[in-house]
Amino acid sequence: MRGARLGSLALGIVLFGVASGCRSLPSPPPPMEGGLVLLPDTLPPEAERAAKVHALYSIGIHHELADEYDRAADAYRQAYELDPDQERLALRLASMLALQRQPEEALRTVEDFRVRQPTSEQAIEWLAAFYGSTGEGERVIRLYTQLTEQNPKNPEAWIRLAAAYKRAGDTNAVKSTLEKAVTQAQPPTLLQQELVRMHLAGMQTAKDEEQLQQERQQAIRLLQQIAENLPGDLDTLNLLGELLFKDGQLPEAVAAYEKVLRIQPRDTSVKQRLVQVYLAMNDEEQAMNILADLTKNQKSPINLHVYIADMQLQAGRTNRAMEQLQLATAEEPTEPAFWLKLAALQADDNPKQAEATLRKALQNIPGNPQILEVMGLMRLAQNRYKQAAEFLQQAYDAAMADDPNEPMTPLFYYHIALASTHLGQTERAADWLERAMEMEPGILPLYMQRAITGTKSYRRNAAKVLRALAQEAGQKNASVLAHLAVLDVYQKKMAQAIQGFDEVLALAQTDPLQATALTPWFYFWFGVALDEAKQGERSVEMFEKCIELAPDYAEARNYLAYVWALQGIRLDEALRHIQVALSEDPYNAAFLDTLGWVYYQMGEYEDALDVLQQADELRPDDPEIMDHLEKAREKLGR
Repeated sequence: MRGARLGSLALGIVLFGVASGCRSLPSPPPPMEGGLVLLPDTLPPEAERAAKVHALYSIGIHHELADEYDRAADAYRQAYELDPDQERLALRLASMLALQRQPEEALRTVEDFRVRQPTSEQAIEWLAAFYGSTGEGERVIRLYTQLTEQNPKNPEAWIRLAAAYKRAGDTNAVKSTLEKAVTQAQPPTLLQQELVRMHLAGMQTAKDEEQLQQERQQAIRLLQQIAENLPGDLDTLNLLGELLFKDGQLPEAVAAYEKVLRIQPRDTSVKQRLVQVYLAMNDEEQAMNILADLTKNQKSPINLHVYIADMQLQAGRTNRAMEQLQLATAEEPTEPAFWLKLAALQADDNPKQAEATLRKALQNIPGNPQILEVMGLMRLAQNRYKQAAEFLQQAYDAAMADDPNEPMTPLFYYHIALASTHLGQTERAADWLERAMEMEPGILPLYMQRAITGTKSYRRNAAKVLRALAQEAGQKNASVLAHLAVLDVYQKKMAQAIQGFDEVLALAQTDPLQATALTPWFYFWFGVALDEAKQGERSVEMFEKCIELAPDYAEARNYLAYVWALQGIRLDEALRHIQVALSEDPYNAAFLDTLGWVYYQMGEYEDALDVLQQADELRPDDPEIMDHLEKAREKLGR
């Protein structure tokens, strides 16, 4: 099939020929000395041959420009036969042959020419392009190696050789080629830049810190050499500064960035990097000077301590960031954002200190809604619900006093609803939750999740809140009823849950706007409730409806498959469902247990044992999995 492959490469070879000057009316072969003689019978044989070559070459150009490639090729062929040592004729003819989908003849033409002129760089380039297109990488490497040996000062030849090694997947050869090239080629800059790229890639794939440092330092060395040859190259200087900074060579990084600033004195990004370097050098005075220069033209004044704190945080220096924020609060004690930032950093390791900071903030900014809200959230996290509700109410009152037309955020209303729910303040909690849902409907599932994972008493309180919320101005809310029904499932109140689910279905039938509650999630939990209530046939209907609406609902497929596996019925369908579920979540122990039990019921005990062992590894000591595993072993006599 090689001929077919070669034929598809014609256009590429022609393009190479064009790049070599084949389409730009190049100079014909040298005419005979003394100019053109009008009387052919007076020409010496060599001169007559040269004249014929010249004429045929001109005819070929004429036909080529007219897109008459076959006639152009004939003219070039005749000229080449008369003068087979002409490089331009050989390559011109080869390009025309390739364009006519005669790549084998084109290749033969150039190879024959190279026998006579083995050092022809244009012929070598043509052949390398040809063999590269046919996937013959070894030949390409040999050809470019010859070019580098003939002319070691030519950087392009080295780059092409390195590229050939790269295509062959020989990274070591690429690196060694470039390293050798930089010692011979002139100028070496292109090759050094290629090596830098290799070392940067090596930094990305370094296995440990030592290898990372080696790659970085080699890149630094090369960049320093490039900077000497290209002293004003900003990309080189910026990258050099960045790597020097990461390598801990801080004075050298400063020097690199200062060179950039001498060329571009208004480059704010470089000034910001310089600030980071000075901070790493513990030279906060220099950092402050640069920041002052950066911010002097800002319309809104910026606290430099906060700016430095942010940079310290980016560098992972939390303690020094807190020191700067303390200075910021001392300078501007009525700015709540500074206090809140400081308290947020303190909260992880020292909650009491964070609380003290916020109390101090309230002394400086009494009744600030933001600080009061954060105090409330801290109390909520500490399960001190009464104080949480008080702080959040104060925050709300203060915010409304400032601007009664500006609502709080949905999360604020959600948090105060949580505190009120814990306190058993049903109507109050329902009111706050309703406000949150009006702004963000996604708050309801969030509230529901908190109820599901909460204590039994909290779950009971949350159910009361949802019941109060479900009856909204005399109009029942199907979405709230659906969540309430799911909460009843968690409370093992299956009859009440089923009644709630049925009520949602009835509402959806009479009011299309309520039909949005009929989600796959709704049908899944309805199916669970029905299954728990031993209403198997209807339960299957709900699971199948869930899967119809959401084919990737893995939990529904697993539940349905397990129900059938337990009963030993519809096992082929059960197998299909659980396999789809596992394609969504292949390491789910419950899903694997279901698959194992389906295999068991099908009598495939070896498969059952294998899968159940996987489930046991993922969830050791699970009683149900262990029971299934034991039964599978018994069947196999193990």
